Amino acid sequence: MTKTLWICLTAVVFSIAPAPRMRAQNKEPLRLVQTIPMSNVKGRMDHLGVDVKGQRLFAAALDNNTLEVIDLKAGKRVHSIPGQSKPQGVFYSPDFNKLFVANGDDGTCKIYSGENFTLIANLSLGINPNHVGYDPATKYLYVAVGVSTPEPGALAIVDTHSNKHIGDIKTEVRPGGIKIEKSGPRNFVTLRGVAKAGVVDRMKREQIGSWPLTGAPFITALAFDETHHRLFGGTRTPPLLVVFDTELGKQITQLEGVSGIDDLWYDAAHKRIYASGGRDVDAGFVFVYQQGDADHYELIAKVPTRPSSQTSIWVPELNRYYVSSSANDKEDAAILVFEPQP
Repeated sequence: MTKTLWICLTAVVFSIAPAPRMRAQNKEPLRLVQTIPMSNVKGRMDHLGVDVKGQRLFAAALDNNTLEVIDLKAGKRVHSIPGQSKPQGVFYSPDFNKLFVANGDDGTCKIYSGENFTLIANLSLGINPNHVGYDPATKYLYVAVGVSTPEPGALAIVDTHSNKHIGDIKTEVRPGGIKIEKSGPRNFVTLRGVAKAGVVDRMKREQIGSWPLTGAPFITALAFDETHHRLFGGTRTPPLLVVFDTELGKQITQLEGVSGIDDLWYDAAHKRIYASGGRDVDAGFVFVYQQGDADHYELIAKVPTRPSSQTSIWVPELNRYYVSSSANDKEDAAILVFEPQP
């Protein structure tokens, strides 16, 4: 080989070598675009709510006993609502400009004005109110509660217009995650400590069935793709993503899951599932799954977040995915803002 040919070949190799790395970067399905710090917010963060029109995010600071209000336009925390009692589930009603907070320690749902955050009502619901799910057709908010320890449980029904607790739907054990079927009467729920996904008829106000789970003792988080009739469940021991067919009422597949999962979301525009985890583990991640079709899914990325960054919310109207990150020894609590990539 001549010296001239060697130089030419070397130049070609160096010119094309970075290309695979660039392609890999371009394939990252989520990109961190902003970190919103929340100094002096101590302990574990829990679930998130959002005011899309007002571009406000509401973060339950469980151990801090506050609800943190974040201005998403300004990219900063603008208010803190004290007087909480282990706040967990959060919902903002755009119809009535009200904020609903499920408080686990005192068993209440506290209702605030969305304008000035004054307390409107303080409803007693049951033991450890946690996750919430909203039916826009009836304006009813469903709150997962316990009735006694450890069994059974219920979905407490809160009328967001009248600010009243209007009834309960009993479940075989305490429910957790709640997903609402808009085209039918069903709510899908997790069932604490039971290897099943629960099915509730919100018109009949009763649990009408359950679907067996294989591979794990119980489901922690749920996401729902109503178009393709698929319910997704996230488990912790072992960490799995399981997929149910909601027409057949059975589990159809499972994949590797994120450790310490706390929230699960379906992104219909990109046909992806986001699973946020980090609870009681050394590192936080968002696992991203691509939906090929209703029966085929692929884990395409493990996006690093922070330790104890387990809760999250997907907001399709803003095309943003928000992860709530608890404070640790090195960093203040924060909201991590991700943008989906094509």
